[in-house]
Amino acid sequence: MVTKNLVDEVFDLIYGKNRTEEAILKLNGIIKSSPENSRAIALKAYALNKLANLHKEWNYSQLALEFAERALSLNPNDDIALTSKGWALIDLGRANEAVPTLNQATSVNPNNEYAWYNLAWAQYLSGNPLASTDSIRRALSINPNNLILRRGKRMMEEGRVPEHLKKRNAP
Repeated sequence: MVTKNLVDEVFDLIYGKNRTEEAILKLNGIIKSSPENSRAIALKAYALNKLANLHKEWNYSQLALEFAERALSLNPNDDIALTSKGWALIDLGRANEAVPTLNQATSVNPNNEYAWYNLAWAQYLSGNPLASTDSIRRALSINPNNLILRRGKRMMEEGRVPEHLKKRNAP
């Protein structure tokens, strides 16, 4: 069983300490001892997405999508798995497909700031900037001090899209 403390620890490794590979190793150990642990599998998908973005290596996004789908086959309402699937779809150039998945993630957990953030990007990249504005505002209402969310909002307002998303997610 993955406890809330482990979820916090994994997110701290990814965002607080910038040690994503260490988070993946930790999750590998949990998954090895408990292969049906959907939360650990979902967290690994999330960490793989982060690794893809860090290294600009999109094969990690494909792996993240596979782990997210595996987690969702065990628990279709895992907000981290849904968020991870949406994130991977965006990075793989499939923003339109990501929108319903991320809508589901925000319904399952309306307090998941990254589900709202990724939904905002999926909407933006799919040509729906009004919905995107609402989603990014919602993300920031959950955590107004999150620098990632604030930077993403600024990028959307200025029409700046990360290079790897431009050629893949055009509406």
